[in-house]
Amino acid sequence: MALLILLASFSDIFSSPENMIRYGGLALILVVMFVETGLLIGLVIPGGDSLLLATGLLAGADVLTIPLGVLLVSMTAAGIAGDILGFTIGRKLGKKLYQKEDTWYYKRRHLDKAEKFYKEKGKSAVILGKFVPVVRTFNPLLAGATGMEFPRFMAVSALGTALWVGSLVVASYYLGRQFPQLKDYLHYAIPIIIGLSILPGIIQYFKERNAKPKTEH
Repeated sequence: MALLILLASFSDIFSSPENMIRYGGLALILVVMFVETGLLIGLVIPGGDSLLLATGLLAGADVLTIPLGVLLVSMTAAGIAGDILGFTIGRKLGKKLYQKEDTWYYKRRHLDKAEKFYKEKGKSAVILGKFVPVVRTFNPLLAGATGMEFPRFMAVSALGTALWVGSLVVASYYLGRQFPQLKDYLHYAIPIIIGLSILPGIIQYFKERNAKPKTEH
C-alpha cells in the first residue's frame, strides 16, 4: 500500500512542469535541467521550454520565492553540466552511438533528426539546438561522438545554455510580475507562449521550403 502511494505521488510530481516546480522546488528543477541533456531519459521527462517558462512565471508571481539571479545562474550551470556529461558519453560511445538499438528512452529517428540539424548548422548547432526539442538532448552526444574539441564545445554550450535559459526565464518572469494571475492558468499560458516563441522558426521553415522549388527551375 505504501509503495502504491509513493508511486502515485511520484507520478503526480512528474505529471507536469508546474507540479515539478511546486513540489520539488529549485532542487528538482536543476536535476531535470541536468538530466535533459546529460542522460537520454531526458526525452521522456517533462521539461525543456515548458519547465523554463513555468519556472519564470511562478517566480514572477512569487509562488517560487527564489531571486531571479539565483535561478538564472543555477539553471544555466545545471544545463552546462548536463551538456558536459552528454558530450563525455558521446565521446566514449563514438560510432557505437549509431549502432544502439531503440529502447523506451532512445529512438534512432531522434538521433537522425539531431544529426541532420547538426550537419546543416555546423558547430553553431550546439547553440541553436538549445531552442529545438530532441535536438537539445542529442547535440552534446553528437558533438562528442564527432570529435569536437572540448574547449570549443564548452564555449558554445555555455553561450547556448545562457541564451536559452535567460530568454525564456526572464521573459516569463516579467510576464508573471505583470500578470500574477497567470499562475492559475499555466496549462493554457505555457503552450501559447511556446507557440509564439517558435512561430518565427516555423515561418522561416516554410519560406525556405517554398523557395527551393523556385531555385530548382
